[in-house]
Amino acid sequence: MGYRLAALVGVLGIVAATALAAPTPVMPPPGAYIKTPVFSWTLPANEQSDALYIADKPDTTAAGMFAEGNVVRAHSFTNDETTWSPIAPLYAGRYWWLVSSRDRNTSELYHSAPSDFTLELSFEFDRAKVRRSLSQHWLRLTPHWSGNMRAVRFKLSILRGGRTIWARRGLMRNHIGSRGSVSFTWHRPHTVKQGTVLTLREGISVPGTTAGASDFFSVRAP
Repeated sequence: MGYRLAALVGVLGIVAATALAAPTPVMPPPGAYIKTPVFSWTLPANEQSDALYIADKPDTTAAGMFAEGNVVRAHSFTNDETTWSPIAPLYAGRYWWLVSSRDRNTSELYHSAPSDFTLELSFEFDRAKVRRSLSQHWLRLTPHWSGNMRAVRFKLSILRGGRTIWARRGLMRNHIGSRGSVSFTWHRPHTVKQGTVLTLREGISVPGTTAGASDFFSVRAP
C-alpha cells in the first residue's frame, strides 16, 4: 500500500467495464465543502478496491480514468478498504475523485464516475518577529504564515508620525505543510533619530479570496 502514481496512471490503457459494476463514491458527497478529505465508497459484492485518484480537472479518458496530467494524488489498495484519507495535505480548491476496483475472479477493472468536492481554505498569520541591532542601526522584520493556500501577498510599512518612510510588498508561493516566512531589513537613515517611536504595519492576504489579516504596533528606531 502506498503512493504509486506512475504505475497507477498506467491503467489508462485498460478498458473499464460498464458503470453498473463500478464502485460508488459515498463521502464526501458531490459538491461538498470540506476541511479534511476523508473518502468512503461502496463496492459490488464480487469486487475489491484497486485505487483512488484525485484530480484537479474532471476530464476522463475513454477508459473512465482521469487524464494523466490532471491527477494530483493516487493511492493503491491491497485489502478490502472502502475508506481512505491522504496523509499529505492538499491545496485549497476544487477537486474530483474516483475509485477503481477489480473483479475478484477475472481481475477486470472498473471505474466509478468522478465526484467533486471543494477543500476549504485554511489560513493563519503571526505578527512579524522584530530583531534590532543598536550598533548597526537596523530592524529585521519577519512575518510568518501557514495554511493550504497556493500563494500569499504581503505588505510591510514603517511610519513616522503617520507618514510612510519605508515599505515593501510582494507575492510569494506558499509551500503547503510548512510554515512560511519572509524577512526584510530596514536600516535607519540619519534623518531618523535613534529611539524614535515608529509604527510598523503589516498585512498578508490570499490572492483570489477575501482571506487576510493585518496588524500594527510600535517599535523604536535602532
